[in-house]
Amino acid sequence: MALFSEPRYSGETFKQENAVKAALMDIAFQDCSFERCDLTECEFSHCTFEDCRFEKCDLSLARFPLAAFIRTKFTDCRLVGVNWCLADWAARSLLKTHRLDFEGCLLDHGIFIGLDLQETRFTRCTARGLDFEGADLTRADFSGADLEGARFVGCDLTEANFVGAENYSINAAQNTLHKTRFALPEAVALLHSLDIILEE
Repeated sequence: MALFSEPRYSGETFKQENAVKAALMDIAFQDCSFERCDLTECEFSHCTFEDCRFEKCDLSLARFPLAAFIRTKFTDCRLVGVNWCLADWAARSLLKTHRLDFEGCLLDHGIFIGLDLQETRFTRCTARGLDFEGADLTRADFSGADLEGARFVGCDLTEANFVGAENYSINAAQNTLHKTRFALPEAVALLHSLDIILEE
């Protein structure tokens, strides 16, 4: 049987599968696990991932046009250059649900412009060059993340957690900061965006 040839998978575990540059369409995955799979440049068009887990998978340059994510977690995965804006973020919008979590992932140069990322976790991730312009990051967790070159403009960072994060540059005048958690010494970088004079 060809890989991913069925319209629906439930409770399946896929290990070390190779689907590089595969074009998948209208497949529903529920409570499925993907372990050490190579999904580089794979396209998941109109696919649904509900309660799924990706562990040590390579999804660099993968595309998710109108794909829906519901309580899906990526752990120790490569997700370089993914445009998350292509996914269907309005899916089941009447029923507010958690969509994505990332732990220990490589997310460099990903695009999250204007997305609702409330409570999303980016813990221990290498997240260099991400674009979060206009994103709702309320209660998002960036603890332990490397955010070098990440772009925060017009973001809601209310109650977001940056404790343990490093290399971030956040302009306090261009973002909503309310009960946002920072830790020294990295938090000193916030002062660079203020019209003040620091003296030793």
